[in-house]
Amino acid sequence: MKTEFELIRELYRYNSKGRQGYLRKIWRLPPKERYRDRGASFPSLVDIYMHILDAYRWWFIRVYSRASFEEYPLGTRYTLAEAKRETRKVDRLVENVLRKLRPKDLDRRITLPTRRHERLTIRTMLVHMIEEELQHKGELNALLWQLDVDAPVHGFDD
Repeated sequence: MKTEFELIRELYRYNSKGRQGYLRKIWRLPPKERYRDRGASFPSLVDIYMHILDAYRWWFIRVYSRASFEEYPLGTRYTLAEAKRETRKVDRLVENVLRKLRPKDLDRRITLPTRRHERLTIRTMLVHMIEEELQHKGELNALLWQLDVDAPVHGFDD
């Protein structure tokens, strides 16, 4: 039976692998559809995708590593090459953190930089990011289906 920590790592690999399908689907769309404001959590499909990456950057750079970073600006017309580059950077960032963590670190507390008195465990941060990405992928699925495009859905065991 897998440990909690092994399962968390496996879910991160699953999300990373699945992200590749969204990258391909979104950048295969005509630019007009890719960048159109759809009134969703973030304006365009590209903005939602880049927000997924930004969320990882915020939690893993700003919160976990206590370093600064600049968010990706909304409305930027990222090319496929730029999106792939940023995706690889985020994957490496997450892999590096997960590789260094040990099961006992899951209970270690970190402080949110925006709320000095709010502390949460590394476990909570890691699980939140799994949920965060899945929520936005569901949003992308719905928007792709509205365009009559099959979403790149795959199961955990695929």
